[in-house]
Amino acid sequence: MLITNLMAEQAFPVDEFKELYHLRWGAEENYKRLKQWVEIENFSGKSALSVKQDFYAKVLSTNLTAVVANSSQRQVEKTAAHRQHDYQVNFAQALTKMKNTLIELLLLSVQQLQRRLEVLIDYIACTIEPIRKGRSYNRSCSKSKNRIFYCSYKRAK
Repeated sequence: MLITNLMAEQAFPVDEFKELYHLRWGAEENYKRLKQWVEIENFSGKSALSVKQDFYAKVLSTNLTAVVANSSQRQVEKTAAHRQHDYQVNFAQALTKMKNTLIELLLLSVQQLQRRLEVLIDYIACTIEPIRKGRSYNRSCSKSKNRIFYCSYKRAK
């Protein structure tokens, strides 16, 4: 079922919207990460400056995590090629691992940074999950109805 206010069916065929919906899925998942995992709407202060600092710090940490996770994913694809399922980096775990090292990365020299990133990529590549295509199940949202912010994901040691 498609709900829209675009009534000109000839100009806006339903099949094109189906394709656009699937193309948009990655962006929607990124919004979910920012809102639920990173808690981008949860600020440490009330001033405009503290809100901006929190917002940009969270966007920066998410983007840096995505870059490192992408490098880790290439490594995962090589090491898991012989397995039954395809595997992907667990982004929630990657984000947790990046939170623990982000400040350290920003303070390192270029030579130290390269070595530390290699170690971090290897570390994140260890936390993977199988991709099971066509898998679905009913979701119950009753537990999280009244929460403003979702529980933080478990921190890796």
